[in-house]
Amino acid sequence: MPDSYALGHTSGELRRLATQARLIDPITDRFFREAGLAARMRVLDVGSGAGDVAMLAARIVGDDGEVVGTDKAEAAIAVAKSRVYENGFHNLSFIEGDPAEMKFEQPFDAVVGRYVLQFLPDPAASLAKLARLLRPGGVMVFHELDWQGARSSPPATGYDLCCKWCAETIKRLGAETSMGVKLASVFSAAGLKAPTLRLESVIGAGAGCNDVVHLVTDLVETLAPDMERLAVATRAEIGLENLFERVFEEVVAKRSTVLGRSEIGAWTRV
Repeated sequence: MPDSYALGHTSGELRRLATQARLIDPITDRFFREAGLAARMRVLDVGSGAGDVAMLAARIVGDDGEVVGTDKAEAAIAVAKSRVYENGFHNLSFIEGDPAEMKFEQPFDAVVGRYVLQFLPDPAASLAKLARLLRPGGVMVFHELDWQGARSSPPATGYDLCCKWCAETIKRLGAETSMGVKLASVFSAAGLKAPTLRLESVIGAGAGCNDVVHLVTDLVETLAPDMERLAVATRAEIGLENLFERVFEEVVAKRSTVLGRSEIGAWTRV
């Protein structure tokens, strides 16, 4: 795993991740269940962040299952542990570190992750190491995204510009903005069997697009300092003070339909 998560681990970013989870968790849940996650499984979550994916997996495997969450950031692990305590999970624990370099007493039935591979310098090499932690027949399932799927119709300039700013900034920070469509080739390069693939997206129209717009404008807020530093957009161009309101009002006025990034799941068994 990389030494630093490109979007940081500030309290604001960890709150954004929790808000994002409310919209994206149902998609991840469908990917995981179709991939074969079920009750009583032992699951390793890679790059847990604030713990949302680990908690989702913990609900799937139930009290007789076990989920081990991992992250290299001490701040993220602290937040994840506090949320586990607050939500009363008894089948979920977190470990600070890189799971690809760890040793565990027992193999796992599944290795899972969301929005993780896009930040790795060599995702195929990491997958190959993680595959060794699976029992024979265990499942490897990852949920990644493709920013090329984000758009509006009729075009809403503010929304499309926010998507463009986010994708360009993330790219300049060294992450892969189209990892979703590269999952099959990454799995292959890791020596894994060809994965099953699925694609979904969040979508909204007119006054019903509130959550979809927030998904993008909240990310702009997280990335704004880097946008300025990397000359993607100036503070004046971004206008954080009323960014959401401006974008939302334009979408409503133009009766636009707005689509989020393509959410792509891939899974295979070892």
